[in-house]
Amino acid sequence: MQRYSNEFKEEALLLAKEIGVRQTSEKLGVAQKTLYKWQREKRLAGQLSNRVVESDAERIKRLEKENDELRQANEVLKKAMGFFVPR
Repeated sequence: MQRYSNEFKEEALLLAKEIGVRQTSEKLGVAQKTLYKWQREKRLAGQLSNRVVESDAERIKRLEKENDELRQANEVLKKAMGFFVPR
């Protein structure tokens, strides 16, 4: 079984997008089945990376909310200190 570099795969997929899988297969000598497999792998990898980005965005949102809550609690404590500090 022949191994192809990631660069070759990317170029082949770009070509397949332009001229079609069948013609790309004939031109490069790569089986159509292989090209379809690469397309599927690329699509799935894109979906996985989107999930990671979404979870990062959710984490950032959660941390920003927590930060706001802590700032508010800090302000309340500062005001409360005014009641307990002797004048």
